[in-house]
Amino acid sequence: MIDALCMSGSYPFRHLTMSTRAVAERLASEGFRECFMFNLTALFHRDPWWGNLDFTREETEANCRVHKLAVFNPDYEDRVRVREYVKMGFVGFVTSPIYHGYRLTGRRVLGNLAEALNNGALVILDLVEDPRQLHRAYAFRFRLRLGELSDALRRLSSGIEGEVRILLSHFPYSDLVNLRNLYSGPVYVDLASSQVLGAPYSHVEELVKLYGSSNVVLSTGFMMKYPKSSVLKLQLSKIPDEDKGKIATLNAHRLYGV
Repeated sequence: MIDALCMSGSYPFRHLTMSTRAVAERLASEGFRECFMFNLTALFHRDPWWGNLDFTREETEANCRVHKLAVFNPDYEDRVRVREYVKMGFVGFVTSPIYHGYRLTGRRVLGNLAEALNNGALVILDLVEDPRQLHRAYAFRFRLRLGELSDALRRLSSGIEGEVRILLSHFPYSDLVNLRNLYSGPVYVDLASSQVLGAPYSHVEELVKLYGSSNVVLSTGFMMKYPKSSVLKLQLSKIPDEDKGKIATLNAHRLYGV
């Protein structure tokens, strides 16, 4: 299996700290052979540059191969930084409107996200956790509205040549269902959930119907979530075995282009 999104580093308000190697070894014990990981520490800075730089220096030798993702604040950074991250070997950008507090439809934000996509990387819009459960330090952040999200997806997809590689991660199941009424274009979704134990396995079947089996990936959200929950809800779902195989492995490779 391939974990399309997990995390290492420190989460200051939850007393969670795990090294990159520790996360990779835990995933290996659950049967994952590759993972795509970003550093939580970088998420809690307006300018995540130094957090990302430290992440590049972390030891990754483990039985689960680690592909690194850069945390990106598109309302603060610029296009030169986008290209620098790509040169550093990051295969994608993780950004969280809830934590960095920007409007997804802002001109500067959309321009920097489009730059990342046009430079061959993918963009992950990650809520990380349910906004209702955010620590009080982030309680003032706005909830990402579906109208805003659908508008941003349309504008980004219209300006990209080739496949639109955008992943929505940790979105509540109800939001993913309702989004399809507003936006029918290309986008990837994952099995990570804002619920602590993950969404019921029946939700997997509905996501496959709405987004297609080729556009759903297996993400654990570890270390913020339990890694087994995503695996079990995929295994227990009633989708065809062929689709389970794509979600567990093939889709992540295509999404990240590695």
